[in-house]
Amino acid sequence: MDAFVWFTHQPASASWLKRELADKRPDLRFAFSRPGLTTFKAARTGVDGASSFARAHGHSLGRAASVDDVLALAAAVPAGAVLHVFERDPDRPADERDQAIAGTRAAALDTALRAAAPGRFGEGVEARAGEHVLDVIVAPAEHEDDGIFVGWHRHDASHGPFPGGVPHVAIPPGAPSRAWAKIEEAIRWSGLVPRAGERAIELGSAPGGASFALLERGLDVHGVDPGAMDPRVLGYVGAGGNRFTHHAVPAAKVARKDLPRTFEWLVSDVNLAPMVALKYVERFVALAHGGLRGAFITLKLNDDGVFEALPRLALRIGKLGATRVRYTQLPSHRSEIVAILER
Repeated sequence: MDAFVWFTHQPASASWLKRELADKRPDLRFAFSRPGLTTFKAARTGVDGASSFARAHGHSLGRAASVDDVLALAAAVPAGAVLHVFERDPDRPADERDQAIAGTRAAALDTALRAAAPGRFGEGVEARAGEHVLDVIVAPAEHEDDGIFVGWHRHDASHGPFPGGVPHVAIPPGAPSRAWAKIEEAIRWSGLVPRAGERAIELGSAPGGASFALLERGLDVHGVDPGAMDPRVLGYVGAGGNRFTHHAVPAAKVARKDLPRTFEWLVSDVNLAPMVALKYVERFVALAHGGLRGAFITLKLNDDGVFEALPRLALRIGKLGATRVRYTQLPSHRSEIVAILER
């Protein structure tokens, strides 16, 4: 029996998502779409990890026009399921949305569903491994209402644990750049959380958004970038004494003696073609001497040529010794995705 599956994604990434799925899952047949949401008829079930561009994904239950319609479709999932109500991505970066409006449509529907069916859903929104999740998807609050789409998934490591995978994390006033939000979203989506006292190296660190986020989490951070770092990063001293060290040279010229003997985290967000960036990632993975717990590698997708190279990039990333590699496109991403490596 045919099933239907859905993917949410950035509207601008729809064509890349379809092309990637055509290669990885040729059994999928396009069924229905709205900006930021694409569904397919599937000859077989299971789509976990099928697309690097999916923000969230699962099995389709159908479209709804009211709270009662949603609750009728929800009969397909067990009582106590986690409820994820979220808005599709709009046609602009998450940090350019009006934060006074963004998310309000989803929040109102979440409240209405819980009020109409007390005790039907779990209290929290952070899903745990094995839990059933009811996904209720609506248009961005700043766009015209075009109905409700309902689906479900069973939570595992291929999904972010929050509605829509992970929400956009607002950039605080003290952060030097939007890279702060990118690393925070990657950590929250993956559940791979750095611990205070650990050490991280960031390639392409200037002006310091991601480094600042890691410093705030209590890590000692070494930033590799010939560019200037924000003074707030250079002068940071954490409660536990953690600090930032700037290596103001290209990644190829950092001397091994200037780095910590081991480090647990590698972050790369360099403005280079992914094939070039991976050369430096490979070098620093080797320099960690097996001590890495994880890595967050941003891959810039500036044109179709880079998209076509994704399978080759994945092969190289797969040889870095990770026990698990996951890919996603985060709310703060533009033409880029992140590879998350766990060792």
